[in-house]
Amino acid sequence: MASTVGEGDAPPMGRCGGDGAPIQIVNGNASPESARALHRFILSRLLEGRARGVAWHLESSLTASGILAALLGFWVPRGAAEGVRRRVILSKGHASLALYAAFEGIGLLRRGSLEEGFAIPWSPLQAHPEATRLPEVPVSTGSLGQGLSVAAGMVMAARLAKRRLEVAVILGDGELDEGQVWEAAATIASKRLHEVVAIIDRNRSQHTGPTEEIKNKEPLADKWRSFGWNVVTVPNSVDAIIAALKLRNSERPLAVIVETSDSLDEA
Repeated sequence: MASTVGEGDAPPMGRCGGDGAPIQIVNGNASPESARALHRFILSRLLEGRARGVAWHLESSLTASGILAALLGFWVPRGAAEGVRRRVILSKGHASLALYAAFEGIGLLRRGSLEEGFAIPWSPLQAHPEATRLPEVPVSTGSLGQGLSVAAGMVMAARLAKRRLEVAVILGDGELDEGQVWEAAATIASKRLHEVVAIIDRNRSQHTGPTEEIKNKEPLADKWRSFGWNVVTVPNSVDAIIAALKLRNSERPLAVIVETSDSLDEA
């Protein structure tokens, strides 16, 4: 049966309808094509929003769009079909435009919600995602560096409750300047919390300039490996990200470094 994330639990902004009908994702048959379709939708909505003056941290949202599409258009619904609860934490919360556009695409919000409610007082669509405002935002983000720690706590709590939970955390490469990220990385690896996936949006840009001029990140893959993680580096392509997610195992947590070229893959 076709379903959308948050079905039966509509937020104040309403649901998709008419020409804003959500992309239907069939549990058990979520495919790379459904994720690619969601990616195209997100990109189109970001560009439409820009034309209407909604362009908050747009470049960061553009580079995060394929990651969100792979997770919300494939990984989460496929998990539901397999009886696995999966959550997504956008730790780089300033890429909220892409998150809300994805929510439009899967039917959690109606099309046009970005222009109608973004960063308006009392709206559920604040500049940084706020927990409790939308059912698929498990934690407020925007103060960088905390998402990975929250994921560790969520997974440990689920284990204690004998529930199966997997959490993907989208991190900015500039966010890796925060020491808390590496404390969490060490904890997750030492406790073998293989249910956590760290996805690093390696766009080489942060708020005050190029990442490598502010604080050198390389050799980034080796740093994650030294903390005990399995690491794979892929291009910023929905298919490549989905393939990387399939490399998870029960021995070590997985870090996926998503490299953005000068031209984003819009497939």
